[in-house]
Amino acid sequence: MDKPKDLKKLITEINQTNKEKHHVIPTNIKSLDYILGGGLELGGKVQFVAESSTGKSTIALQISKSFCEQGLNVLYVDTENSITKELLKSTGCINYINNEEGSQGEFVLLKESDYDTVSNYLDKCFKSKYFEFIVIDSLASMVSNCYTDIDSSKDVKSLTNNNTNYESRPLNLFINKYSNLANKYNVAILYVNQYRNKVDPKNGTILKEFGNKIVKYNSDIILKIKKDKEILWQDQNKMFSNDYKTNEKTPPTHAKLSFVLDKSNKLLTGTSIDTYIKYGYGIDEVLDDILDRVRNDEIQKDGKYYTLPEQSEKYDGLINLVNHIISKSYELCEDDAVSCEEDCWSHNDGGKITLEFITDDYD
Repeated sequence: MDKPKDLKKLITEINQTNKEKHHVIPTNIKSLDYILGGGLELGGKVQFVAESSTGKSTIALQISKSFCEQGLNVLYVDTENSITKELLKSTGCINYINNEEGSQGEFVLLKESDYDTVSNYLDKCFKSKYFEFIVIDSLASMVSNCYTDIDSSKDVKSLTNNNTNYESRPLNLFINKYSNLANKYNVAILYVNQYRNKVDPKNGTILKEFGNKIVKYNSDIILKIKKDKEILWQDQNKMFSNDYKTNEKTPPTHAKLSFVLDKSNKLLTGTSIDTYIKYGYGIDEVLDDILDRVRNDEIQKDGKYYTLPEQSEKYDGLINLVNHIISKSYELCEDDAVSCEEDCWSHNDGGKITLEFITDDYD
């Protein structure tokens, strides 16, 4: 049976609309792209959930910088007023503020927390169709002005156990509205969320999590970020693990993280992946790339031993492997055996790191 012309036209329009959506933008953080199914989807809603001081904001800024590098415009809503100039510098986002380079995107930072003000700006931003990526950091700090407008002639609402802002109706309405607008305007939106644990004082087990369930059904992907006990120290071009005999005044530079899928339409719920964050900078690209190569069997792992391609020598533990790769990379860069302009990472002490030699034969 032939379809009427009007129906054919309607179906064509619907198919064209679908083609314009669901475009995935890589974060260029390998562990994150792996567990997100390639990156963040335009029109999609992703939620990061973690306890305080896990690195949520730093990772969100790292993603924002990557998107700007790819020519996308980013609006970052800092409801906690915690994004400092130093953090913008270390993550590289500061380079894209007021950016007018045609090939790169612009990073715009909004420091507001009450629903009315944030909502007003978001409405204007969506209407402008200028931004492809919006970050709300964090949901836990959003507040209704009925609690904070102390200059108003109306009585300010009190905060009680039965009238907490975090469980309030405005938050549900806020998330519903902008999740729908994100889909309508083909904008990727990242909600940074924070949960609190009720812990059994006797055995230390978690009895209940508070906070993240509020947006359970308004996120396509919910990613929990968990900090491991393992910490690392970086001293110039060498790294040390937990047993490093360091001065007590010297804080660790890295921590091990786990990304765990709490909800996803791409991968199996419960899927987890490990990586390392460098405090103030984001996911460490060198360590992240090594772990990615292990997952892809480019680097062989047997228990705690690692073996590079075309080599028989085994390295006892990840840190020994990392230090070998770093030292070899510095040698290659010093000898100009490889170009530091391509496939290299800027090391934080000004040097360059590359893993290009891993796939090449060398003595």
